[in-house]
Amino acid sequence: MTGIHLRNTTGKRSGSFIRYEYGEDLFGYVYLDVIRGRRHRAQKVWTALFTSKIDFLITLDMDLERKENLNYVHA
Repeated sequence: MTGIHLRNTTGKRSGSFIRYEYGEDLFGYVYLDVIRGRRHRAQKVWTALFTSKIDFLITLDMDLERKENLNYVHA
């Protein structure tokens, strides 16, 4: 399992984070788990399963761009 961790340090979202965990299962499907939290609390927001790696990359790229526009930066 691999992951990307984004943290927000500005405005009213200060202290919140988003973690993207992704990997490939035994059948060749790519999964994506999005976990959102603030300080010590965290919850899984959504999970997606992709048959195509292109679809996975497009979805991940769009979500990362949206979060970077909300001042989330790589931790």
